[in-house]
Amino acid sequence: MKILAKIRNCKKTYLFIIMLIIGISLFLFIKINKNTYKKLNIGNTNINQTLDNVREYILKIEQYEAKIEVTVNSNKNTNKYIMEQSHTSDNIDKLKIIEPSNLSGVEITYNNGTLEVKNSKLNLSKIYSNYPYIEDNNLWLNSFIKDYKNTDSKNIKIEENEVEAIVKLELKESDKIKYKTLYLDKKTSKPTKLILQNNNKQDIIIIIYNEITIK
Repeated sequence: MKILAKIRNCKKTYLFIIMLIIGISLFLFIKINKNTYKKLNIGNTNINQTLDNVREYILKIEQYEAKIEVTVNSNKNTNKYIMEQSHTSDNIDKLKIIEPSNLSGVEITYNNGTLEVKNSKLNLSKIYSNYPYIEDNNLWLNSFIKDYKNTDSKNIKIEENEVEAIVKLELKESDKIKYKTLYLDKKTSKPTKLILQNNNKQDIIIIIYNEITIK
């Protein structure tokens, strides 16, 4: 009888151990999957936060100063320029050409419908009144911001890679510019590049922001 009792106790002990192992395994399995699910949700939340931050950041840009490298592609050739560019909160736009040397010193200022073109080297200046073209000039970052505000949300896409947030606009039918893509550094939130394309998605203008200060 004692032997039978010992056998029963051993069976109970083994059964308890087996049940304990199964319980621990189930607990770990559920916990691992739960943590994985949480991580996925956290990742998606971070992406959403990134996109919301991009939208908010773009709409808050009121003034900036930048040193830019501009590449303009046409059917016949490609021209490159180094420029200093600024936009103030009271909507004054300025552009100064640094390179090429034959255009160095040319400055363009647009203020409340008046366009002034100056050549500091030749001490020449000309003023054009009621000139609306520059307000839609695609070289300025605030032109992108204006288009962003006026573009239907279905024609705006915001994506991201490891280092950049990418904002893509599809504009209304245009003879020149149909698509605009702005790249922003995810660490600094500053624009790094702006690409303007025609209806055939050919790069017409490429702007590299070598230096930019957002105010």
